[in-house]
Amino acid sequence: MDRRDSKETEKHQLIMTAAAYLFARQGYHKTTIDEIVARAGISKGLFYHYFENKKDVYIHLYNTYVDILSKTIREKIDTGNSDFFVRLTQITRMRIDFIVAYPSLFNFLYSAYYEEHPDVAPLIQDKNKQIMEESTTSSMANIDWSKFKEGTTPEKAIELITWVAEGFARKIGTPDEIDNKELYVQCDEYIEYLKTGMYKEGER
Repeated sequence: MDRRDSKETEKHQLIMTAAAYLFARQGYHKTTIDEIVARAGISKGLFYHYFENKKDVYIHLYNTYVDILSKTIREKIDTGNSDFFVRLTQITRMRIDFIVAYPSLFNFLYSAYYEEHPDVAPLIQDKNKQIMEESTTSSMANIDWSKFKEGTTPEKAIELITWVAEGFARKIGTPDEIDNKELYVQCDEYIEYLKTGMYKEGER
């Protein structure tokens, strides 16, 4: 990458970072392009060099960062171990690491998940459905479902992943004040409780 390309990438990232921060704090409707360019320290003309409008940058942000998180989970999940709760531990720890390392990005993704503005909500919902289908297929590959008590279906168990991940996301709150290892310990304790309640005797 030459010097010019490096500067272009840097300016693009400034816009992305500023937009993610503002969208997370204010939501889609209240955030303006003027605020984004002011926080990024660039001109409005430069903003339009990269993005057509506010909706364009919002959707680009969401797709980019969701794809990064999903790709990380797919690549790092160990499907060689067929235990559901080992898999759940892996996924939850990856999410914890992502949140602590990139709090502003996570805050944006979290707020976007619940965004209701008609300009962007339908697109986000479609993306979420696609990601859920893809991530379920990849992250739940080779799971031994026979260990579960009667009445516990794969669908219920997979839904549990979403609840655990969301619960830890809310629990983290201010990532700067929390240690990954502390959260790992808490995560392991909760997962052990769930395992006791959902696995058959002799499978724990």
